[in-house]
Amino acid sequence: MKKLFFLSTLAVILLLPHLTAADAPAGTKWEYAIVKWDGPDRLYYNLPDKFELVFLSKTGVTIPKDAQQEEWCLNYAANKLAKDGWETLTLNSRRILLRRPAR
Repeated sequence: MKKLFFLSTLAVILLLPHLTAADAPAGTKWEYAIVKWDGPDRLYYNLPDKFELVFLSKTGVTIPKDAQQEEWCLNYAANKLAKDGWETLTLNSRRILLRRPAR
């Protein structure tokens, strides 16, 4: 069941840029960000205007007991940044590359 959920989530994340890229006007300038998972609850946010190291446990976030930590944390970060207009372009086992129209 976990494997099916992971594969479904991965498929959505990988297809999302192709579904939304057509909405951007030609010549759109982009800014990019990288989020890196680096430990049980540690995320590095490399954003265009700042770098931030976040320990999720110190921000009140609890990782579910049976969750795979790196997947859960990266998914949490992707959802958090999506609220600010970021869209996921790629991911691997420890990093997500995101973009949004330049502000």
